Amino acid sequence: MKTLRFNPHPEWNNSKSNRYVKGLYDFCEYVSSELTRTHPLKMCEIGSYMGESTLIFASQMIFDEIQCIDPFEGVEEFNEISNRDWVDVEQEFKLNTRYFDHIVLHRDYCENVADKFENNHFDLVYIDANHSYEDVKKNIELFLPKCKTIISGHDYQQEWPGVVRAVNEVFGAPDRLFADGTWMKKLP
Repeated sequence: MKTLRFNPHPEWNNSKSNRYVKGLYDFCEYVSSELTRTHPLKMCEIGSYMGESTLIFASQMIFDEIQCIDPFEGVEEFNEISNRDWVDVEQEFKLNTRYFDHIVLHRDYCENVADKFENNHFDLVYIDANHSYEDVKKNIELFLPKCKTIISGHDYQQEWPGVVRAVNEVFGAPDRLFADGTWMKKLP
């Protein structure tokens, strides 16, 4: 069975190792070194899909709270490629996150959830939802005030020009990129 991170389509992975897993692990290692555990650490993942990245974030034991936002509806290219529907995707999310009791799923769009969180609530925000310029920019603008340390996301690469344009427009450029296309900006 093809998945986005653990068993990606061969045409997507042009390296000898699985850059989709390694890149996110490297990002987690960086985040762990940057965050100081003086308080319970909290993150928000916008666009959790099957929960593969959620599983990686949770298994690193960096965060005491992981809020996931995904409506499990709409158009998703990978659903068509892998012959899945949203019921399958949500079941896979639940399967991948079943061992962690500090994950909270909001089955909704981020614009309907953002106001549930105070400003500066999250130590890390990770954006990997719709990759259109408009949606990426909207997600950044909605959750930038909610984040106090690192805002980040996935697929900062030429195949996703909407991601690149939105990130560059808001931040100038990312502070750092990782092998899987993860981008990050450390906040002042």
